[in-house]
Amino acid sequence: DGDWVWVESHHGRIRCRLKTMEGVEARTVWTWNAVGKQPGAWGLSPDASEATAGFLLNHLISELLPASTSDARRLTNSDPVTGQAAWFDLRVKVSKCAPGETGIWPVFAAAKPLPGDSGHRPRVWRYHA
Repeated sequence: DGDWVWVESHHGRIRCRLKTMEGVEARTVWTWNAVGKQPGAWGLSPDASEATAGFLLNHLISELLPASTSDARRLTNSDPVTGQAAWFDLRVKVSKCAPGETGIWPVFAAAKPLPGDSGHRPRVWRYHA
């Protein structure tokens, strides 16, 4: 638990921390949806945990299914009902990182603030409805 691992698919790879638990089916990789964010995105500070510890499985998912040898068509890799990226059937390989390989990967430069954004964020958001 807590080891840095590479998670690889036919489309890409990510580096993240692994946590095992009995509540997940054996041979299954599970994650919260959209726990990784680009530093500065969504008004987050560059050192927010979403930018420094979070990751996205989206880097492992192609928008198209792998080509079939019997059919030249490329089908969309999406849920037929919602249209969202289909990662429920993605096969991945998980391997422990080499010594010294730590930190999430890939890492992206901080997003530039929008014009007129002072960067000030209240500690607590209040909506006066």
